[in-house]
Amino acid sequence: MTDLTSLLELKGVVAALRFYDDGTLAEAEGQLAQIDVNLAAELCYANGRIMHQNSDIFMTLSDASGWPPQGWMMIGDALSVCAIAGVACFVRNGEVSFNDVFQALTEISKK
Repeated sequence: MTDLTSLLELKGVVAALRFYDDGTLAEAEGQLAQIDVNLAAELCYANGRIMHQNSDIFMTLSDASGWPPQGWMMIGDALSVCAIAGVACFVRNGEVSFNDVFQALTEISKK
């Protein structure tokens, strides 16, 4: 079983992907018929880079510790994207435990 397959076992997770440091797709699993996985990998990479840039600015302005961020999420009406490092998944909001998803993403991203 791949790490991405284990993400799909979580209730509400419909698709998962892993991407490289340049935004290209490494692998993908799940219900991806309506999702352009290459574009999704680029989106997840770009959002991660933006979050890191924003956290650098926040840290500079506030002298707050605990940055850079470990991950991010983008919430839509019915579907959301959650990511940590180079792993992301698409979830149905009404079915998912975001705590479970981020715990799994944290474990997978360390492998």
